[in-house]
Formats: sequence, structure tokens, C-alpha cells
Amino acid sequence: MQDRRSSPAGRVLPIIRNVRARWRLRMVVRGLSLVLAAGFAAFLLSAFGLEAARFSPLAVTTLRITAWAVVLAMAVAFLLRPLLRRVSDERVALYLEEREPSLEAAILGAVGVEKLEGSSSRSPSPELLGLLIQRAVDRARAVEFGRRIERRGLYRGFGFLAVISVAILFFLLLGPSGLRYGMTALVLPTTEAAEVSPYSILVLPGDVTLARGADLLVTAELRGFDSDQVYLFSRGGENEPHQQLTMLPADSGRYDLLLLNLVEETEYFVEANGVRSPTFTVEVADLPYVGSMAHTYYFPAYTGLDPRQVEDGGDIAALAGTLVELTIQPTIPTPGGNLLVDDSLAMALVPNPDGTLTGEIRVRRDGVYRVELAMEDGRMVTASPEYAIDVLADQPPSVSITRPGRDAAASAVEEIFIEARADDDYGIGSLSLVYSVNGQAEDTVRLFNASGPPLSEVSAGYTLFLEEWELDPGDVVSYYAVTRDSRSGQPAEAMSDIYFVNIRPFRRDFRQAEQQQQQGGQPPGGGMGGGGATGSLSELQREVVAATFNLLRDRETYSPEEFSENTVSVALAQGRVRDEVANLLVQMNTRGVANSDPHFQEIAELLPGAVQDMEAAEALLREEDPRGALTPEQRALTVLQKAEETYERYVGQQQQGGGGGGGGGGASAEELAD
Repeated sequence: MQDRRSSPAGRVLPIIRNVRARWRLRMVVRGLSLVLAAGFAAFLLSAFGLEAARFSPLAVTTLRITAWAVVLAMAVAFLLRPLLRRVSDERVALYLEEREPSLEAAILGAVGVEKLEGSSSRSPSPELLGLLIQRAVDRARAVEFGRRIERRGLYRGFGFLAVISVAILFFLLLGPSGLRYGMTALVLPTTEAAEVSPYSILVLPGDVTLARGADLLVTAELRGFDSDQVYLFSRGGENEPHQQLTMLPADSGRYDLLLLNLVEETEYFVEANGVRSPTFTVEVADLPYVGSMAHTYYFPAYTGLDPRQVEDGGDIAALAGTLVELTIQPTIPTPGGNLLVDDSLAMALVPNPDGTLTGEIRVRRDGVYRVELAMEDGRMVTASPEYAIDVLADQPPSVSITRPGRDAAASAVEEIFIEARADDDYGIGSLSLVYSVNGQAEDTVRLFNASGPPLSEVSAGYTLFLEEWELDPGDVVSYYAVTRDSRSGQPAEAMSDIYFVNIRPFRRDFRQAEQQQQQGGQPPGGGMGGGGATGSLSELQREVVAATFNLLRDRETYSPEEFSENTVSVALAQGRVRDEVANLLVQMNTRGVANSDPHFQEIAELLPGAVQDMEAAEALLREEDPRGALTPEQRALTVLQKAEETYERYVGQQQQGGGGGGGGGGASAEELAD
């Protein structure tokens, strides 16, 4: 018999197989698209359900089975069944003829002839068969051998599959994290249902064995979610109902609850916002426990406080360095125990003949402590809840100048009595007076130095004999008080405000009284010292010195950013005073006032020194060095006050000579005052 692959009919069968293969490919693409779309919808809806059910194990198992069942059903209906379906050559040829009418049944006829080719009685002549096959092939070639009838369907199928794939990928990468996590939990069926939840509650201590009658502190930490209400459910027996208790918020987002006087086995779990923790068991036994505890406080020596005993002790609150002695009475006899601070062994408790145990805690930092007691076999059991250790702050001392308590003016031969007062919560260690003349090196006088029992309040005074320094009018003596508390190591220090003593002429009071009598009781007019330019500038400079001193005094209370901002502000204020002094100099030289009188010439020679000192102080302030800036600031203040005294001396002479009303000198004085 003639080989079928070389027969004329063998040229039609490849066309049929090609059409059948492309049809199956279209069905596979269509089935994949439907399975992906339906599966994505099923898993997405299941993820919403998981979120609503808070990933409970039952919900995870149920929704996981449901989602995979939908995927399997869609795969069977739209993938497996079309692929297993047998399609005869005649049906493929008919399918091709229906979609390509131009074939005019040529393919269908060729397939029918091929079926008869193997029968000798009914087989047509080879010539006729060849003509039929050639006609079918020619017609198939005209329609691209049937490829174009599936082309549009394949394009649509692949396009829909691509869109579905991109949408799923986009959601998995950028979708809500909770839904993405839920879909991942559903897609991985091998993971335990209880382990896939992103929401959980960590409960401590979990399962535990306690002494009968002991208390238990239960701590819950919410993971993956928040809740305004957290509840603890407990019961003493299987047939008893659960008791609902509200847990209280604690530090770091935790919730605490103390279960009191546990005398029987107790089950408990924690629930919040639909999320439940595992159930834990508290077993009780006749174990040693802290029945009572007394504290004896031994305070640091600098406080001068006597030891203090506290019955029924628990939490510890004391100054750093305090030694607390604990005397523990256990509920049953015990051979020993441990004292744990922050879960680390602090010391072994010492048994006493009367059955008590003693231990010590040195208060150094905030923390917690608890007690462990030994059973007869030597095993340690928790015998107390955790108690807090709080370090009380030793407040810094305070100091002030009570006399004279303000800036003062004095002649160079007067005596200035200064009184300072210091207070502290546990005792003053020292009190000193610090003074400086014209911004020179500071001198310190110790007013008080603790030698006996600490005093919480100290007042002391000192007299400044101004004649010892040979001062001139316009000079400045600045002073302030410094105190330290009595604590050992690094005592806290405090400083008072800074005050100034301005040196005035010895004869000023008599001269002003005489002038007022001459002018009918009216004060002299046109003077710089009474609110004129130089007097105002000296007052502004005094405020700059005080602000710089306050920066230095309060530096520890500022953050680095605040300190930097404040030093810049004081530097700007110093710059403004410098500009005003420089403008005064320019106006004096421009108007010729500086050359009109020796006194004004003296003022013009003084002011450039003040400008230079202010520039130096301003530069040091911008470098955040207030201590270094104080010296040039006080020198500038001294120069301004000397200029003020020179001006007032000149005005006094003019008023004595002509009542301050006429003459070229009076006009120059008013010009400078302006």
C-alpha cells in the first residue's frame, strides 16, 4: 500500500493538525486567563475575610480551602476538560470551513477522500484524488492554511492574560500590606494556620508555677495592631465562667494586670480587638514566698539624714547612693534566696537565726528588683512581684543677693555691704562672693564653708571697701554669688544674678543740690547722664553684660541649638550697641563737637576703645564663648561710664557758669546730647 505521508491526501492532514493545535492553544490561553482572574478574586476576597476575622486559625484554614477549591474548579472546567476533549479531523475541517467560506468544502472533501483511500473497493482513482487534494491545498494556501482564523482569538487571549498578570503583580508589589500578607498566607498551604497571623499578643510570664497565695503580674504586648481596650480572661476551674478584667497601659505600649492571691490553679488568656492569645496555666504549690518585707534606708552622708525604717516595704524611692537594707520574712522556712536587680543577680540573701533573710541594694539608677527563694531541694522559685527602684533627683541649690539686691552708685571711698542667701534641699556646701573691677580678673571671697551638720539655708555677708582699689569716676565693680550643695563627688553649683556698682564723683551730691537751689529747685537740663545718649548706651551695655552672664550661668539648661540661638541674639544686641557708639563718634566728628572743648575731645578719645572691645566681645559670642566675652564687654561698659562722667562734669561746669542756657559751650553740650 502507498505510504500515506507521500500520498496526495497526506498533504491535507498537517493543515488539520495545525488548526487543531492553534485551537487548543487558544483554549489554554483562555483557560489560564480565567483561572488567574478567578483565583485572584478568590484569594483577594479571602484576604478581606482574614483581615475581618483577625487571622484566626479557623478562618485561615476555611478560607484557604475555599480559595484553592475555586482555583481547582476553574482549572478543571477551563483547562483540563478542553485539553482532554478529542476532536476528530472532520470536526476540525468543518470548523475551518465554517470560518473560511472561501474554501468551499475543499478541506472537508479532501479529508473524506483520505478516509476512503485505504479501501480498495471504494478508493477513487489516483488522478481524481490528486486533483481534489491539490485543490484543497491551493484553497488552504489562500487562507494561510487556517492560521488567520485563530490569530485574533490568540491575540485577545494573550492580551487578557498579560493584563491579568500585570494587575496581579501590581497588587502584590503596591497593594495594601495587610491584604498582601493575607494572600501570601492563603497561597502557602503548608504553613501552620496559627503561625501566619501578623496579629499576635505576647503574654508574659505565660505558663508558670507560683507559691500559693502569691501575686502574678501579667504583661501583654500587642504586635501588629493597636487597641484601646485589652482584656484578661481568667478562671479557676474548667466549669467556672471566665472573669473579664481590663488591663492597664504601661510603658513601651505594654499592658499590665496584677492577679492577686492565687490559691488554686488558674487559666488565663488575653484578648484585644478580636485577637486572642494562647491560653496559659498558673499552677500553685506550697512554695516559699515573701510574706513581709521591711526596708532600712541609709542615706548619703552629705544629706545629714538619720537612717529611716519602712515596714511593709516594696517599691524603693531614694537618692542616688542610698543603701537600702531589706529584711524578708518568708511564708515557710527556706534555706536561702537571691536578690535580683534588673533580672541580674545582685547578691545572695543571708539567712538569720530567726528565719528571716537580709540583703542590700545600693540605689544607683532606675530599675526593678525581685526576690527568689530556695526550696528544700535547692531550686530557686520566684517569691515576689517586681518592685520599682526610682532614683530621686537631688535638686540643685539656689542663691540670690539679698542686699543691696540691685545695681548701686557709690563714691570711690564708700563701703558696700553685700549679703547673699543660699538654699538647698539637703544642705549647702559652700557660699562665695565673686567680684571684678572694670572687667579684670575675678576675685573670690568664701562666705561660708560647711564643716558641721549640713544646713539647708545659709545667709552671709561681706563688705567691699572701694577705697582699696583707687577707683575713678566711671569705673565699674561687678559682683555675684556662687553656691554649691554638700553632695560628694560633683556637687551642683548655682550662681545669682550679676550686679554692678558704678563709681560716681565724690562731690556730685553737693553740686547737684547747690544747682537745684540756684535754679529754684528745677533739675539741670540737657545732661547726658540724665537720659542722654551716653547714659542710655551705658545702660544698654550693662544689659548686654547681664545677658552674657545669664548665658554662662544657665548653660546647662539649654540644648545645643538653644544655646547657639541665644548667643547669636546677645551678639546681635552687642552689635547694635556698637553701631550706636560708632554713629555717635561720626556725629561728633562731623559736627565739630569733638574739637569744641577739651571735655568733648576726651569723650571722643574714649569711645573708640569701647567700639574695639565691643567688636571683640561680639566675635567671641559668635564663637559661643560667653565667658571670654564678659571681659571686653565690661571694659566697654567702663569706657562708656567714664564718658558719661566726663559729659556730666562738663555740663555741671556750664550750669555753674551760665545756668545751662547760653554760650557756645552750652550749644555744644546740647548738640552732643541730641
